[in-house]
Amino acid sequence: MKTKAQFLILIFTLSTIMCKVNAQSLRFSPELKELIGLSINKDRAVADKDYDKQISEVQKKAIRSSYIPKLELGGKYLFAYSTVNSKIGDIQGFESIEKLQELMKSSAFPVMFPNLAGLAGEITQLQTLLAQQGIQLPSISKNLDGDFYGNYFGVDLTATMLLYSGGQVPNLSKALTEKIKAQEALSDKCKSDVISEVITYYDQLALLIQSKHVLDESAVRLAAEKKYAATALKNGLATSFDTLKIAVANASLEAKLSEYESKRTLLYQKLSQLTGKPVSSFENMNPDLQLLLYANSSSDINNRAELRALTAGAEAQKYLLKSEKSHYLPKIQAIASARYDYVFNAKADFNAPIPMNMNIENIGLGPTYMIGAGFKWEIFDRSGGSAKVRQAKLEVRKAENAMEEAHELLELNQTKVSTNYQASIAQVAYKDKQRIAARMALELAQKSYNEGMINITERLATETEMQNAELEYLQSVFAQRQSVLECYKATGDLVLSNIQ
Repeated sequence: MKTKAQFLILIFTLSTIMCKVNAQSLRFSPELKELIGLSINKDRAVADKDYDKQISEVQKKAIRSSYIPKLELGGKYLFAYSTVNSKIGDIQGFESIEKLQELMKSSAFPVMFPNLAGLAGEITQLQTLLAQQGIQLPSISKNLDGDFYGNYFGVDLTATMLLYSGGQVPNLSKALTEKIKAQEALSDKCKSDVISEVITYYDQLALLIQSKHVLDESAVRLAAEKKYAATALKNGLATSFDTLKIAVANASLEAKLSEYESKRTLLYQKLSQLTGKPVSSFENMNPDLQLLLYANSSSDINNRAELRALTAGAEAQKYLLKSEKSHYLPKIQAIASARYDYVFNAKADFNAPIPMNMNIENIGLGPTYMIGAGFKWEIFDRSGGSAKVRQAKLEVRKAENAMEEAHELLELNQTKVSTNYQASIAQVAYKDKQRIAARMALELAQKSYNEGMINITERLATETEMQNAELEYLQSVFAQRQSVLECYKATGDLVLSNIQ
C-alpha cells in the first residue's frame, strides 16, 4: 500500500508540471484574504510610505509649477527723515554769470551797451544797500548740508515667469519621479511584510487548533485508560502505581491544554491588533492547516521591492547630478511690473549749496510700467556649485554600490529559500511516515496492553510518542507553508494581486 508520504511527493511533482500558468498565484480561503486586506489598510508603516509618496508628488508639482507665472502685489507707507552733510566738488554752469558781472564792471561795457550802463550802477547800488542792511545775495557753496523729512506711500505689482531654468527644473522633476517609484517599491515591501505576518499568525492559529485536536484525542484515550485501570485495580489486575502513571500522563496533557489556551488568547489579540477586528470575532474561526504549493521555477529577483527601490534611487541620484551640473547655465526670467509712488506732507531744509526751505505738498510718480527679461549666470562659484557636483557624484556611486550589494544578497537569499523549500517537502514526507508508524505502534501497544503483554508504562510511552509525532508533523506542515511564503518574497511576488 502506498503511504501518504509517497502521495504527497506525487502531488508536488504533478503540481510543478501542470500549474505553470498559475505559478504566481497563492490560493487562500476568503477568511484569510479578508484578514490580509484589513491588515494592509490598517498598517501604519504602509500608511507612512503612502504619505511619503504623496509628499514627493506634491514636491514634484511644486517643481513643475516653477514655469507658472507669479504675480506679487506689495505696498508700504513710510515716514522718512534724513540728514545730508557732505562736500561736493566744483559746480559748473554758473561761470557765465560771473563773467557777465566782470563785463558790466569793465570800461568797455557803457560804450558797447549804453542803455544798460545805468543798470549796472543800479545793481551795484542795490548790493551796497543790501550789504548795509546785513542782507547778502545767496551764493553757491561746495557743501551739501540740510534735512529732509516727509511721508511716502507706494504700491508695486510685479509678474515674473521663468523661461529657462538651465535644466534644473526638468532634472529635479525626473529625480522626484524616480523617488516616487522607489517609495512605491518600499510601500510594496511593507505590504508584503504585512501579508506574510498575517498569514504566519493565521497559520499559527491553525497549527494550534489542529494540535488541540490531537490532544483531545489523547484525552479521550487517557480517560478510557483511566476508567479501565480503575476497574482493573478493583479486580486486582492493576496496581496503584499503574493508576498513578495514568494520572501523571493526564496532568501532562492538562498542562499542554492550558498552554494551548494561553497561546490561543495571544494569537487572537495579535490578529485583532493587525486587522482592527474585535477579539471575539476570531473565537469561532477554525482554520485548516494544509500544504501550500509553490510551482514557480523562476529565479528572477528583479521584481524584488528592495531592488526596485534601490534602482529607482540610483536613477534619482543621477538626475540630481545632472541638476547640479546645470548649475552654471544661465537662468532666464520674464518680468513685468507696474508701480506708483506718492510723497506728501514733506519738507526740505538746506543750508548749502544754496540756503533754501521748501514745503512739498505732494509728489506723485507713476504709474510706471516696465516689461522685459532678465538673466542670471553664475559663471564661477567654487564654494557652492563644484562642491555640490562632487557630492552628487559620490551619492550616485554610493547608490550604485548599495544596489550591487543588494543584488548579490538577494540572489543568495533566493538560493537559500529554494533549498529550504525542497528540504521542507522532504521533512513533511518524513514526519508523515513517522506519525503513521507512531499510530500503528499505538494501536499495537493498546492491544498488547489489553492482553497483558506490556505494562502501563510502555503503553503510555507509545501514547506520548504518537502525540509528539502528530504535533511534529503539523509543525512540519507549518514550516513548509512558511518556506513557500519566503520563496514568493524572494522573487517579490508576495503581493496582493497574486492572492486568490
